[in-house]
Amino acid sequence: MMRSVNSLWTRMRAFPRHEGGQIALIFAIGLPVLAMVVAGGIDLTRVAADRSRMQDIADAAALAGATELALIIREDVAVARVDGMVESNIGEWGNAPEIVHQAQVIEDGPRRIMEVRMDGVSPSFFMNLLPPGGWRYSVVSRAVSVGQTPLCVIASASSDTKVINLLNSSRLRAPECLVHSNQDIIVEGGRIEAELVQAVGRATGQISPAPGTGAAEIADPFETMEILEGQRCSRSRHNGSYSTGVIRLEPGVHCGAHILSGNARLELAPGEHWFQNGSLVLKDDSELVGTDVVAFFDRASRFEFRDRAEVNLDGRKSGVFAGMVLVASRNNQQDFIITSEHVERLLGVIYVPAARLVVEGRAEVARESAWTVIVARMIQLKGSPSLVINADYDASDVPVPSGVGPRQAGSRLLD
Repeated sequence: MMRSVNSLWTRMRAFPRHEGGQIALIFAIGLPVLAMVVAGGIDLTRVAADRSRMQDIADAAALAGATELALIIREDVAVARVDGMVESNIGEWGNAPEIVHQAQVIEDGPRRIMEVRMDGVSPSFFMNLLPPGGWRYSVVSRAVSVGQTPLCVIASASSDTKVINLLNSSRLRAPECLVHSNQDIIVEGGRIEAELVQAVGRATGQISPAPGTGAAEIADPFETMEILEGQRCSRSRHNGSYSTGVIRLEPGVHCGAHILSGNARLELAPGEHWFQNGSLVLKDDSELVGTDVVAFFDRASRFEFRDRAEVNLDGRKSGVFAGMVLVASRNNQQDFIITSEHVERLLGVIYVPAARLVVEGRAEVARESAWTVIVARMIQLKGSPSLVINADYDASDVPVPSGVGPRQAGSRLLD
């Protein structure tokens, strides 16, 4: 019996020095630690991947929001669209962490910054005990617009419906610039094709690309431009009706109607031409030509281009009216009508702030112009006309007035 006890005691004293016992003990003590390290490593890898994906979503949403702001979209509308984009991405994310997000617009001097913040929580091992409550992390993305699409069409009425209205099989093409309405764009026939289309109100019908709505109003870019009325008529007057020959008008004030028919040709000498108390009407195969010119129309005047009349006008190249080509006074509420099939060049800004521009019949308008800008209270196309708004601003020596035409484009992330 004593021998058995001594033998057991000897073996117990030898156990700490036995290699097999040490390995077992180390394994028994280290296994939980190793498991924690492995589980933690797996968790951290997953958290890093989730955080990276959240950052990608935030970056894309911030860039999209900054682009919306560049299009003069209202801030609340841009924020709502960013929220929708983030929620859509989260909805498509299988096994997504718990995410809370917020988008806001930050005013930084002249810049408007779109900020997207996302906070995530992923479960941790041991029932969220390590770390307590799970893994928490955040991402922030800020983007700013670095420009805007060139602005080439503005329908400025804010209280009317159908501010831009297309009927029948008419077509408005502005492939490199922005078409904007301060109220509705209603395409009841035909099609609008532009780089961008946006409306403060509704936009319905065949419009490509899909139009933006909820835009902020665009103020009249030429509201400070002085348009004089009631000036004294020029000494040399050529008002009346002409069906043949060439009539040349020097710069100045031209009173009374100017009606051309047959094959009569009206030449505008370089400068500013003010038409008062009578419209400028072209019919049949008559012509209107002029380079470095701008034609003004008082409240009792308008232009009307009909039949096969040919129009080729290049706007002013210098002076206070540089870039303008056809201008109506601010109290002129008439319809300015184009039905001619040969209005080939209207190079410059057509500015009729209180009037409606009507393009109808089979008119082909401005196709040969390097660039054209239209600022009108309302625009209507009906029949099967084609109104082409080109935007090759570098191809002409007629300067583009400030407030329209080329603007910087795009958006970028801030560091």
